Amino acid sequence: MKKSEVVNKKNNEVKKLRMRKKAKNLALSIFLFVAVMSMAVTGIVIGYNDEKTKFTRDVYINGSDVRGYTVEKANQVIAEKMEKSIEDMDIKVVYGDKIWQFDKNDFEIDDAVKNVVNTAFRTSKFTNKDAVNLVASKTGSFKTGINEVIKNFDEKIDNIVSEIEVEPVDASVEFHPNQKQMFKICDAENGIEVDKDRLIDDLKCQFLKNQNITVYVHTKSIAPKINSDYFADKLSLQSKFTTSIKDSQAGRRNNVTVALEKINGTVVKPNEIVSFNKLTSPQDASGGYKDAIIILNGKYANGIGGGLCQASTTLYNACVLANMEILEVHKHTIPVHYVEHALDAMISDGYADMIFKNNSENNIYIKSYVSGDDATVEIYGKSVPDGITIKRVSEEVAVIPHEGDKVIVDTNGEYADKVLYKGEYYRLKWPSEGYEAKAYKEYYKDGELIKKEEIRHEKYQSQQGIVVEGAQELPEGFVLPEQNVTIYKPQIEQ
Repeated sequence: MKKSEVVNKKNNEVKKLRMRKKAKNLALSIFLFVAVMSMAVTGIVIGYNDEKTKFTRDVYINGSDVRGYTVEKANQVIAEKMEKSIEDMDIKVVYGDKIWQFDKNDFEIDDAVKNVVNTAFRTSKFTNKDAVNLVASKTGSFKTGINEVIKNFDEKIDNIVSEIEVEPVDASVEFHPNQKQMFKICDAENGIEVDKDRLIDDLKCQFLKNQNITVYVHTKSIAPKINSDYFADKLSLQSKFTTSIKDSQAGRRNNVTVALEKINGTVVKPNEIVSFNKLTSPQDASGGYKDAIIILNGKYANGIGGGLCQASTTLYNACVLANMEILEVHKHTIPVHYVEHALDAMISDGYADMIFKNNSENNIYIKSYVSGDDATVEIYGKSVPDGITIKRVSEEVAVIPHEGDKVIVDTNGEYADKVLYKGEYYRLKWPSEGYEAKAYKEYYKDGELIKKEEIRHEKYQSQQGIVVEGAQELPEGFVLPEQNVTIYKPQIEQ
């Protein structure tokens, strides 16, 4: 046989021996793992305390050879050694200028020593010395970890971590609608996260090697999800709507002003639902409202809160222009003078509300105010798609004829300063036509109409006129002056 063939044959035999050894070690590892786990489950490892049984081979526990010791003796020796070791032990965990210190009062060693001794004893009874060494970190040595001897170790570590860790702070917006600079952006702040696994590993590594232990906490910076530049395109004016209160009496002006002041500064989150009645409550004198003209059952009358409907109508139209989702809106029984038909928003606490939802992906910010004779609502944010503008359109569908005048006789003398005798007339109310109307929302891009959708279809009832006639008989020889009141007939026969 050639020399080269001899060498190759020898190398092949060496490889086969190595492979068999690896397979043997692997099988041994699996066996040991199953064995240890089985003992732990059945309680064989923990709690074994047969004082007549001795360690029969070299087994090191916390550096001490316990060969020839009973389990009880090993427990005593290891415990005494640990007691002495921790007498002057000083453990510090340091982060910046913060220091957490542990001393002998933090230790509780009895159970930890029993556990490691019993584990070492059971392992030493394996028939294979390599098996013992493998379970005992491949050195035949068993050690008590710092996490086993410090009372409430996990809780103490968690407390340290909680004192250090800081959640990242997202950039945010402060809304000051009455200031020149309405929006103040608060910068984001990075968070701090502790490398907890490394902290524990460092403590374990130094324990039993040194009495004076100093471990420095390692952390990493956690970036916030939202930075200041996130708001660059999310605070622009989305809509503005104004109605006039020029001809309103003092009480009505007051009520519109108070309602808009209560709405002013409202921030609405995505998918949040807003009720006008809740925003402006309580809708009575305690809420700052006064007597003013209201529409009640199709007629004008005095009542607390007159003007609230104009405030709700102003907000409603601003919401339409800002592309908000309208969940509830009501018409008046008769048309109002401050907005086009089918674009009003009547409210009445208890049964009629104006409710909308922020259906955009961003917060919206509402500024509302009275300036001079104008009541205005402005909505800021990013609720309208880029490049899109929205317009609102009212379209009259039909005119509903009125029923003419109704003549009532002043039998109680309520209007005696106006009329006394039959044939004398005084007009209380003009007849008015009713209307059927539709409202639309139009979407424009680059000046081109790209979409038109109907949002309302309303009918406003016609109103009958009211004329008062005197109740007394005309005295003999007395001639009434010519009357300048015309009695209107129904526009169509009923």
